[in-house]
Amino acid sequence: MIDRPLVEKSAASGQRKMSLLERDPARYLMRAVLAGMYLSIVVFVYWALSHNLHGSPFGKVIASAFFGVGLSIIVFTNAELFTSNNMYLAVSSAEGRTTWFQSSVLWTVCYAGNLVGALIVAGLLYGAGTLAELPADHALYVGAAHKVHQGALVIFIKGILANWVVCLAVRLALSMKEDIAKISIMILVVFIFLYLSFEHSIANMGTFSMSLLGNGSIDLRDALYNLVFSTAGNIVGGAVFVGLPFRYLNPEEARPGA
Repeated sequence: MIDRPLVEKSAASGQRKMSLLERDPARYLMRAVLAGMYLSIVVFVYWALSHNLHGSPFGKVIASAFFGVGLSIIVFTNAELFTSNNMYLAVSSAEGRTTWFQSSVLWTVCYAGNLVGALIVAGLLYGAGTLAELPADHALYVGAAHKVHQGALVIFIKGILANWVVCLAVRLALSMKEDIAKISIMILVVFIFLYLSFEHSIANMGTFSMSLLGNGSIDLRDALYNLVFSTAGNIVGGAVFVGLPFRYLNPEEARPGA
């Protein structure tokens, strides 16, 4: 069970996150807000690259490769991202370090903080006039419309796939000792979910907030529709597809005489 130390590291991380939330909720919430801000500004760059490089055969490759920068920033600044916490808290709860009720509370607070961060960045871009300058056929607005006009089951399954990939990136980064290796593996693995257009609820928060404040065609009900099913899928992808199997395959070794 070579990965057992990594399971214990993940469980300890989940426990620390829960302790911070209980001890200093304002500081925890700030970390969640920052994660939403970091990811949302990267989301905007992703859509800008997608639009500007639309005519290039490598446009989507370049835009998708850039997106892993967002996860790298979050990891290296100790910000709190809802989707990666689906994995961490699943492991800590399976290990008995936290309870599932505590996990659900932390996920809820983190999700709210990420949303506030997304709204702040969208508001800043709106205030700067950046969103108003985008044409109605900009990739951001077209992408937002496509996301909300999918079937509920499709969004849910794409949500599973998205956070399965994101949490795999985080889980692999745990195995890396050098910072450059951690950054490289996160960028390479996160590329998968962007290139295949899966549904990441926190990234979608940024996309929808910008579309609603700009020249997009979606309304608030459309955004909520997507977020309900993508969020549910993300929880399954992170907790059930990564966190729980990770712990199950690397159980605590029985002590001699036990």
